[in-house]
Amino acid sequence: RMFHVSEMWCYHWKWKLHHCLCLFTTYIICMQQAAHGCYDCRIVLTDPSGVFTSPCFPSDYPNSQACKWIIRAPHGFIIQLTFIDFDIEEAPGCIYDSLTLDNGESPMNLCGITAKGLSYNSTGNEMIVSFKSDFSIQKKGFNASYIRIAVSLRNQKVIIPQVPDVDAVSVAETVLMPELSQFTLCFEATKGSSDDNDDWKVFSYTDALSTELFSFGKSTKGHFLFVSGTQCILENALPRNAEFFTGTFQQLCVIGDSFSGSIGIYAKSTYHIVYCPGIFGKVIPGNGRLVLGSNSNEVSSLNGDIYNFRLWNFTMNAQTLANLSCDVKGNIVDWENEFWSIPTSALKAENNLSCGSYLIPSSAIEPTSCANLGSLCQATVNATTPTPPTVTTNMPDTNRNDKPNNGGLFYRISITVFSSSSNSVSKVHDVVAEWLNRTFQNWNYTVYVVNISIHPGSIKEGAREKRSIKSFGVLALLVYNSTNNINLEEEDIRQKLISNNGTMEGGYKLHTVDVDPVEKCLAEENPPNYFWPDTRPTVTNFTLCHGSSVQTASRTCYLGLQNYTSYWGQPDLRNCTENAADIANQLLNLTGEGQQLTSDKVNDVVQKLKKIVNDEEIDESLGSTVVTIFSNILTSSDSVLAASSSEALKTIDALALKIQFTGPSMSISTRNLALGVSSINSTSFKGGSFSVSPQNNASDFQIDFDKDQANAFASVVLPPSLLKNLSQDEFEVISRAQFTFFNKNGLFQ
Repeated sequence: RMFHVSEMWCYHWKWKLHHCLCLFTTYIICMQQAAHGCYDCRIVLTDPSGVFTSPCFPSDYPNSQACKWIIRAPHGFIIQLTFIDFDIEEAPGCIYDSLTLDNGESPMNLCGITAKGLSYNSTGNEMIVSFKSDFSIQKKGFNASYIRIAVSLRNQKVIIPQVPDVDAVSVAETVLMPELSQFTLCFEATKGSSDDNDDWKVFSYTDALSTELFSFGKSTKGHFLFVSGTQCILENALPRNAEFFTGTFQQLCVIGDSFSGSIGIYAKSTYHIVYCPGIFGKVIPGNGRLVLGSNSNEVSSLNGDIYNFRLWNFTMNAQTLANLSCDVKGNIVDWENEFWSIPTSALKAENNLSCGSYLIPSSAIEPTSCANLGSLCQATVNATTPTPPTVTTNMPDTNRNDKPNNGGLFYRISITVFSSSSNSVSKVHDVVAEWLNRTFQNWNYTVYVVNISIHPGSIKEGAREKRSIKSFGVLALLVYNSTNNINLEEEDIRQKLISNNGTMEGGYKLHTVDVDPVEKCLAEENPPNYFWPDTRPTVTNFTLCHGSSVQTASRTCYLGLQNYTSYWGQPDLRNCTENAADIANQLLNLTGEGQQLTSDKVNDVVQKLKKIVNDEEIDESLGSTVVTIFSNILTSSDSVLAASSSEALKTIDALALKIQFTGPSMSISTRNLALGVSSINSTSFKGGSFSVSPQNNASDFQIDFDKDQANAFASVVLPPSLLKNLSQDEFEVISRAQFTFFNKNGLFQ
């Protein structure tokens, strides 16, 4: 390790004793193809929406099919799949023909007419649908539609409301707005081409008495920034007589500093400074309300759309803004659902937003038609039945409220019927199914009966007739489309069934009737620190990841179609694993040029870097970011660095030991810290060297291995005899030498 104290250079170097274990794994890949050349039903679907069907639909599907559809969307979207029609050979456990739906969490098998009219949501951005048929008995199959649903605000823009306090778009009440003496604000916006109004606002921030404290907009004098009673006209920075915002999104960053009385404008890769003495020493009070658009009827709102509104409580320079990426989150307000209260009518998903997920190129969808399958499609006509109403289960609600509207309510129906005829179970099934569908047709409630199963019961002799009477237990699931928010009581369903007892054909009589609602999944904590409220079947709940104000976890309450009970799926915590590169970039921004760091803040940064280095795989890119953060920290005073110095040095050493690289050596050079790592082959080691020298016209250093630099600040020479006193075990595992150079001595106290 080398550092500079006055005119003295000090250094320290280390060996890394590194064991290497190689594990070879052989993968055997088995690919199954559909029989008889039906290859066109194994497709990846990437369009925003679409329709696909079983082979030959609406004719019967062929025997021996093995189809697979993979539906993919960009990150930030989920897939919603709806079965418009569904009829697959029914059997216990769907052991013959079946459709398997893998939503990313728990695959489910469907058959019969179970899924007709129902919708299913994926837990992530992919859903896999598999269909198989055996060697006999074909049905009509299925017709399914899918659509991608944006669940991330990054994939959506906001239409700026034009009437104050009517469908207002505001920062959520849970977001604490602090006092601001410095700020950086960035957003993208559009303006309608037909709008020639020159008096508007993009946002407005007010106190509890609706007194305006902070806003940005345009008046007849030009674009302005309003700060605590002072209106600053942004002359020369933004055009007065021309429109900056057009029909396409333009990004604008506004930087305010009350300590210098200056305002920075970063637009179209150009940074302008406007001096506004009126804001000198002014502080924007906290605990106010920020809305997009105008907060009063006196000034209109910008007639356009807004996107990626982010706010920080510190200033950024031109270089930082030029490199500002989508992953740098606003530490006061960010463009994520949790930071905003936005009515659905103001949201609009788009595919080409600057920070949205990149769309996957569309692929052609080959139809599974008779033309493709030739003689496989059987020329049969199925008997038609009345088309039931479509039922849609709840979509994941980004506001995390378990609302009953927009979804289905589920009821278990358990009845017993008597018959004096010696009919088979399949005959009983057909009679009861027809009776149930007829009973609930043209009712005041939109309901649909699915998944009917028949269970033979006891046989007894009739009292008057000298013939046996058979009993059959019937289980079915009734789905109520409750979009109109009309209550449906169990007793209403029971009385409807009893009143239609006489209409059952074939001499069947209704004996007992039980109707029970399918229970909600009960509230529970799983895993620790993740609380899930009572939730309806088929509804997905969202909650914040533990310790995060941005990332969300989700969990779905599933409906078991074998016994019609609800059960919790496993929590989806994939979003709760923070990305090390994202955290490092946030720390890089936090410690950047001009940032005043306290001892507590430095300690917090060092602890986060320690966790990254200890827990993550470190490649050269991530390692470079970490070294740059340490370089930024080294600009702090000795008193600020003192408490964290030991942990910082240990973390830098650990980084050098872990960083992965290719080739004989790697180096990272920054203004205050340089790191070099050289691979060592212990059996052929012939010595080596390391030197640090200034770069021409650059503030960083140049690092050289095995090269004698005449103008080097310092160098270390490793002689060929260096390894001779090591034990055999140590000698065999030597793998690298590491060198660190410090331009500041603040960590050596």
